[in-house]
Amino acid sequence: MATPGLIVERLWSMEDGTMCLLVERVDAPRFDVCVVKGEEVLRQNRLYARGSAQMLAETWRATLVAIRAERAEQFAIDSAHIARV
Repeated sequence: MATPGLIVERLWSMEDGTMCLLVERVDAPRFDVCVVKGEEVLRQNRLYARGSAQMLAETWRATLVAIRAERAEQFAIDSAHIARV
């Protein structure tokens, strides 16, 4: 059951189930932005302005994409090295 006075909006999601939610509350600071994967909260912050919360969410998304790309690249390098041995 939803809590009265809360509006939840999904800002983005990834293929692995990670998603970013924006929760608008009645009380200040009004905007809670969080990144979750399953039951686990990976990041969370509470802000006064919707725009600030949206910008933070986009920064978190870009950071996760970059980290995953680096890991994939390192995995490819490691796999190529192992194949040569």
